[in-house]
Amino acid sequence: MKVKKLQENPQMASAIIAICMQRDPKESLPEWEEVAAVAMAVQNMWLQCTEMGIGSYWSSPGLIKYMDEFLSLAEGEKCLGFFYMGNFDGELTEGKREPIASKTEWITE
Repeated sequence: MKVKKLQENPQMASAIIAICMQRDPKESLPEWEEVAAVAMAVQNMWLQCTEMGIGSYWSSPGLIKYMDEFLSLAEGEKCLGFFYMGNFDGELTEGKREPIASKTEWITE
């Protein structure tokens, strides 16, 4: 089943972007902050795709640990997954948002 998905999913996408990160050689930031920055950039792409009616999703299959054998990754670079984009069948559902106050708690002294 997994092999079949790995073979078929890329063929259904109009475009696939390899999501890669270059680790700061000086390690001036913790690695998790660099990964978080990449995730925020991907979220922005995702939001833009949604705005334009383009289906998209981020997938990180187990084979990404072997991407250095396929992609020309420099020292300190790693693949964090693939961002699939393309047309889709169906309609986008309207998002339901709750007020921010229902998700936050402000502590005052």
